[in-house]
Amino acid sequence: MLRRTPLQQGFTLLVAAILGPAPLLPSTGAQQPPHAPRVERLINQAERLSTVLSQRQVRLGQAEALAQGLARNPDLAGAYQAIEGRAWTLIATRRSWFPSLQVVGSTNALRSNEPVLIGQTLAWRDSASGSQQQTLSTTSGPGVVLNWSFFDTRRPAAINQALENLKAERFLFDIAARNLALNLQVAYTGVQAQTELLQRYDWLLQLTRRQLHTAQALVRQGRLRRSAIDQLATEERLQLTRLLDRYQQLFLASNSLTALVAGQPGQYVLASEPLALQSPWPLGLDATLAQALDLREEIQQKLALASRERWAATRAINGYLPVFGLVGISSLSSNQESINQQPSVTRDSWANTVGLNFRWTVFDGGILAAEATALKAQAAEQASDADNQKLLVSKEVMNAFASFVTARVAVENTGSDFALARRSLEENAKEFPSRGDVTTLIQGFNLYISAADKDVGAISQFNNAVFGLYRSSALWPPGVPEQISARRQQLRR
Repeated sequence: MLRRTPLQQGFTLLVAAILGPAPLLPSTGAQQPPHAPRVERLINQAERLSTVLSQRQVRLGQAEALAQGLARNPDLAGAYQAIEGRAWTLIATRRSWFPSLQVVGSTNALRSNEPVLIGQTLAWRDSASGSQQQTLSTTSGPGVVLNWSFFDTRRPAAINQALENLKAERFLFDIAARNLALNLQVAYTGVQAQTELLQRYDWLLQLTRRQLHTAQALVRQGRLRRSAIDQLATEERLQLTRLLDRYQQLFLASNSLTALVAGQPGQYVLASEPLALQSPWPLGLDATLAQALDLREEIQQKLALASRERWAATRAINGYLPVFGLVGISSLSSNQESINQQPSVTRDSWANTVGLNFRWTVFDGGILAAEATALKAQAAEQASDADNQKLLVSKEVMNAFASFVTARVAVENTGSDFALARRSLEENAKEFPSRGDVTTLIQGFNLYISAADKDVGAISQFNNAVFGLYRSSALWPPGVPEQISARRQQLRR
């Protein structure tokens, strides 16, 4: 059995700790000689990257990552707070039906708009005898005013306007939730794909090292030219470079997934499940299109905005109608008078008034009419945007369905091509000690890498196409509606 150097063993153990054990072909031979300095540096870099992942990794399943992202990602919290703001705006608009109660300084304040609670008046006047008298009057007493506009045709339109605005905001929350679910699924598949490629590249690297060791033994025996060692050594360096590139791509994919699941800073979220095909899309094209056009929140949000603008136009034009209200005033008045610094005389009195209030803007130069016309134009614009959104939704569904059909055909071929390329490479590796055919072996390396890339790419494309069909058709992935409901309850508390 081939015995590897401690450097090789440590590297393979680190890869196995992150990716799972990679199957290795058995081989025989003596102790492998030290690596060239360049290869040594590449191996050290790969070991450092592997160590970082090993120490900072957090493994999640796909359902677990989806649930954690929906429960922690701040995007949904911001969207929900926007809904809360629109909801309280609607509540405030509805409460405009309630009467208002004011406490003012005095009844005089109702006319002069000066909230005077206590006031003094000093006056001089001539008496019957011709002398001048000094009168000091002190008036105090609060007033209570009740206003209730019980007939105002602008108010129902304002309530419906606020209600449509709230509906539009709720649709935006659902859009944010669907986008987050799609991004989580795609990011998780990206981590799975990079992990799978890293494992396949590591398997090839271990095979190449064994063939390089075999070639060195054959050269010493005089059965193979020295150029074969150079070719295999070049392949080893190229494969190490590819392996480092896979590490970089895995770091990037993990960073995206970590951000989406709101992981701790410095962590690398990795997939605990291997890359595998998702369940096929269950609906046909026509059914998918019909559901998307009926349920896509982007369309419904535009229609809600159009309805909001129409209600705003109604509110503006109703400003020309009269407003009737009820007014009630109750005040306590205390009047103290002192003549020529004599003892004062106090007089207390209550005043109560109830009446109808009436306001009617008969003509304002056409300002409200112009505002209503502008709002109707905005409503028509939003309706046109909804029609345009239907075309975009139809295009998204068609593209996603075409990608799904294409990927479904591709995975049937790429899987068998990869299995064939690996089996052929294993046979060439077994025959290499007897045949010494380096060219065929290197061709097998290249075919294996190409088949591995295409196979992983096809599986990723198939899975992402399924995820995209869930998104474009407004059909929630399994288990997501319950998680969204739980997040709403969490935010509501």
